[in-house]
This record gives sequence, C-alpha cells and structure tokens, in this order.
Amino acid sequence: MTPSESPAEGAFDPAPWVGREERVRTRATRETAAMLEAALDRAAPEPDAPVAPLRHWLWLFAPPATPTAALGPDGHPPRGTLIPDWPLPRRMWAGSTVRFLRPVAPDTPLERVTRVVSATVKHGRSGSLGFVELRHHWLLDDGGCAIEDLQTVVYREAAAASAAAPATAAAAGAGLSPAAVWTRTHQPGPALLFRYSALTFNTHRIHYDRPYATAVEGYPDLVVHGPLMATLMLDAFRDAHPRARVRHFAFRATSPAFCDRPIECGGAPDGPGRARLWVRSPGGGEHLRGEVEFD
Repeated sequence: MTPSESPAEGAFDPAPWVGREERVRTRATRETAAMLEAALDRAAPEPDAPVAPLRHWLWLFAPPATPTAALGPDGHPPRGTLIPDWPLPRRMWAGSTVRFLRPVAPDTPLERVTRVVSATVKHGRSGSLGFVELRHHWLLDDGGCAIEDLQTVVYREAAAASAAAPATAAAAGAGLSPAAVWTRTHQPGPALLFRYSALTFNTHRIHYDRPYATAVEGYPDLVVHGPLMATLMLDAFRDAHPRARVRHFAFRATSPAFCDRPIECGGAPDGPGRARLWVRSPGGGEHLRGEVEFD
C-alpha cells in the first residue's frame, strides 16, 4: 500500500501479525518509580513497599530502546514487528485491562512477554480505523506472572488540513457516570506531560511537541497521555481507599484531554469490592471511564 491508501476492511489479512511475540528483560527500578511519584506530586514510596499499581507502564516502551534516528515522523519506533505497517499514521492508547496477580518488589527483574492477540480494520464516518490488541505478561524470575495487561491501540488516518480540532469531543460522554463519591482535580501542564513522556520513554510527539500536535495531527493543544490519566484516576481511588488491594483494573478512553485544562478524577462504589471510575472535564464531559475490583 502507498501512504495515501487506506487498508480496506476485509482485505486486510491479520494472519501474519496475530501470534507474533516479543520478549524483553527489564527491571522495576526503585529510582524510576520514585521519580514518577515526584512527577505526580505524591509522596515517595516506602523503601520496601511493592511497586504501586500501574507503575509497570514505566517499563513498557523501553527496553528495547530504539535509536533516535530510527524513530518515525510521530516519534514512535518503526512498525512491522508487532504493529502492522498499515498507512494509518495517528495512534491512541485506547484502553487496557490489567490483572494484578503478585506484588512486585522494587528493583525486581522482570521479563515482559508481549503477544499480538488481534489486528483488525474497520470503517466508519471518521474513516478507516486499525485496532491492535496486545497481551503483556510481566513475569518474575520464578516464572510466575505478576501482572497481565491487555492493551488496545487504535490507529487512524492522517488529519485533513481542514478538519476541525476535536476540542469539544469530551461532551459526548456527559451524563454516563453517576455522581462522584470521591474526586480529585488535576490540571496536567507541559512539565507533567514532559516528565511522564521521559519516565516512560514515550516519544509520541503529540504529548510534548505542540506545533506537531496542532498542525499535523489537528489537536488544539498537547494531548494528555491516556495511561497518565488512567494512573491519576486509579490513584484517586487508592487515596480514597488506602487499605484496598487492587486486583483488577480496566479503562477505556472516550475522548482526548488537553494540556493546561483541568480534569476531575472520580469514582463511586459499584457493589462489594467494585467501583466505577472516570476522568471528566469540569463541564461533565468524559475522557476516560474505568472500573476496579479490590479486596
């Protein structure tokens, strides 16, 4: 396919991609986890405390560390290993479902095993969309799985030069969540977006390169990372339930949030050991929705 072509629904063959696997050795470094807590304005973790929920995303993008010269126009590594090389240049972390099976102590060696579960193309009013599901297993040295994470990534066509920026897309989710029982307000600024990108080794330019984000991808400003909002959303739950042990967490992105605009991370009980979570704009529009199960 040439860059101007879109993959046709039904014509795309997922067979060469499904089942592909990547195995990477890494370490849940104490210093990196502590730097994230500082970036989030949270207290440093206790010396012997397990790595907090969702901090495993710190080590998702590196290793392996792609040389800068090999990065693509959007800042991401080249496709073709796990991600189809389809002509859909825009991407978004659309959601994850995470099971926390065993605690991870600081500085624990880990092996991340990533497998492609599915790769599909769909068409709608917004054009062609490519969906990739990746299942990550974070294994301890004894072979046991500490964390299982099913990640969904969505790929979209290039933004048209005349396309309206999706500044008000969050309003579509208004009214879908109940009244908050706990909430915490954040205003992610460029320093936080930069720090989160640096700590996760995420070189996607929509999070730190404002001219690229606005002129190339059509956003009104820098885009707040989906996993950053998911982390803030789960942290708000943990602050409201300091004795809870998170067993399962899932989130789905519903609309982007942008730099220097306030977001409200809230939630409400949804039965014994369960809660519904969300990230909203002050006007009620929804950016993320999620759920958590806990002991």
